[in-house]
Amino acid sequence: MKRLTILSTLILSLLAFAVRSQGKKPIEKLFGDIAGTWRIQSIYDGKKDITKNDSSSVQWMEFTEDGRYRNKTGNQVLDSGSYRVNENHHSLYLQSDRDKDNPAEWQLEFKDNTMTLSGKGTSQAKRFKYIYVKTKERTNRPVKPQQ
Repeated sequence: MKRLTILSTLILSLLAFAVRSQGKKPIEKLFGDIAGTWRIQSIYDGKKDITKNDSSSVQWMEFTEDGRYRNKTGNQVLDSGSYRVNENHHSLYLQSDRDKDNPAEWQLEFKDNTMTLSGKGTSQAKRFKYIYVKTKERTNRPVKPQQ
């Protein structure tokens, strides 16, 4: 009788967990989504579109699967370093090879083939939002650190 009670409790617990888990969406795999080459589409300062006024309007971001990034305009590399993604908080951290003490933190959103980076941290950073369009799928080519 005691075994039957324990078994019944276990089965009911598993059923309750399964029902509760059905409504939850699985955590997105943002690390895999970010790998590839992205071209800037829009830049916002608050609600104002400053894309045409900004010198970075022909800017590209390349993220490799080995956790490296490169930010460039044309053939000129503006920055490179490592990145990591916190999938639970939809955050992207860029650790520049040039400034290893101050990683940049961004709110990360994906919709179709667009990626939106919204500044986090300081009030200055929070003003800006960058919208990128994916132009090339992931690459395994390593990004070499800048000297």
